[in-house]
Amino acid sequence: MRSIKRGFKSFYRHPVGNLIVVLLLFVCLAFSLSMLVVKLAADSQVEDIKESVGNYSEVRVSSEYILEVFEGELDKGERQRRREARSMNEEEEVADRAKFLLPEELADIFSRQDHIITFDKIQNAGIIITNAENSELAPLAQYATDAELARQGIEGLNRQTLGNLFVFEGNTDCSSASDFLNGSKKLVEGSFFTYEDYLEKNRVALVEKNMAEDNELEIGDEVEAVIVGGSRNNRTMEIEIIGIYETIEAERDSGSILDYNPAGNKLFAPLTVVQELNGTPGYVELGSYYFDNVDSTAALQQAFSQEIADGNRYELITDYMDYEKISDPLEKVGKTSMIGLIGALGACALIILLAMAIIIGGRTRELGVLKAIGATGRQVIVQYATEVICICLVSVILATGATVLISQGIGNWLLSGSVQNEVVEEGEETREYTGSYLSDRKLYKEGGLYSVAVEEDKTVNLNVIYQGDLLLYGILILFGISLLGMAVPVIWITRLRPARVLSIE
Repeated sequence: MRSIKRGFKSFYRHPVGNLIVVLLLFVCLAFSLSMLVVKLAADSQVEDIKESVGNYSEVRVSSEYILEVFEGELDKGERQRRREARSMNEEEEVADRAKFLLPEELADIFSRQDHIITFDKIQNAGIIITNAENSELAPLAQYATDAELARQGIEGLNRQTLGNLFVFEGNTDCSSASDFLNGSKKLVEGSFFTYEDYLEKNRVALVEKNMAEDNELEIGDEVEAVIVGGSRNNRTMEIEIIGIYETIEAERDSGSILDYNPAGNKLFAPLTVVQELNGTPGYVELGSYYFDNVDSTAALQQAFSQEIADGNRYELITDYMDYEKISDPLEKVGKTSMIGLIGALGACALIILLAMAIIIGGRTRELGVLKAIGATGRQVIVQYATEVICICLVSVILATGATVLISQGIGNWLLSGSVQNEVVEEGEETREYTGSYLSDRKLYKEGGLYSVAVEEDKTVNLNVIYQGDLLLYGILILFGISLLGMAVPVIWITRLRPARVLSIE
């Protein structure tokens, strides 16, 4: 106990020397704790991002395969294509309509992967409605030709029926359609169709507000849609309107005549209904999947290659690039802060070693006297251990307080440097033209066909949150530096001989 008291007295008897050491340690510890807090914050945010970005994928027919098919069709003459079309039986006609679609069975198989959390199946189709007019497409009929419209790949589309053309989007639950999830469309009247409607093949649909107003349609009214490839006794389908939605954002793209009216030309209906309308039972345009986190991407890619790919016919697309854009700056901040932490702790170690060497070297006579009057080596070591702990404790307390004030600024500075170093090449997006409504190849989660691609906010912010871990790490650093600082006194005191010190005096 006396040794501890002597250690406290020695601490405040040498204020100038100890103050210099405290200030040097304070600067290094404040910097090291700030680097530690920034690294912990960056790592924590990256883990959170993994569960919300980069965990989306979809399976669909690949763009490469689509282009190969079109190149093969271009090699054929017009007469040959017509001759082949006339000679097709019913099964071959369905296969021809579904050549750019995904078998529903494959979409279901992929959904059974362990990492998949939720999934949906989607199909878009251009369908003619006999008792409704597309008010924006109708005026374009005089400028179009039957040959041009035929290239859109929609059966029965010509100048006379162009004004009755609408797009149907089918999925398993309307409320989970991407346009409603990302806010580009909202329900204003009626209700969504449900998963039960999909299973029971209920002939219901949601229409856009502009279409409803132009055609004087209300909830409960029916529209008559022409079935693609329908038989003589099954040429049309009566579909009941159960909901009206409003388009919040819309785009106009002159790349295709079907893109001209994005607001009022889309109806949402159960997938099974759209499949029947389009004459493609058992096929979907794509399977849409959310999985647990981005770390599962490689496992899903491997499963897709083994079970689904079929050469280059199908492809698995993910939003991993979105994850990289957000996580890369944070990961660079984490690496930079780790380097800064190691450097600062190294400086702390060097400072405490040199300081204790200077302090002990200047007190050789005092140590010799203490040992000469009967103090044991252990008692002297305890005395200096107390002094070292006091120095380190004051430094850590001051550094912890300073960390709260400066760590957010240091984190923002490191993050801004990482973002500036990112080489971002921005150019106009190129859309693959395939001659059909399948030319829009953006991810489904960004929006449905002819909707604005709603991108997730990729702004990177680092939020430094102070938790009990900071105090714990501060105590560990205090313990480590104190032990290191004791190395010099232990070695010096152990080797010190009182008689030699007194003889020198």
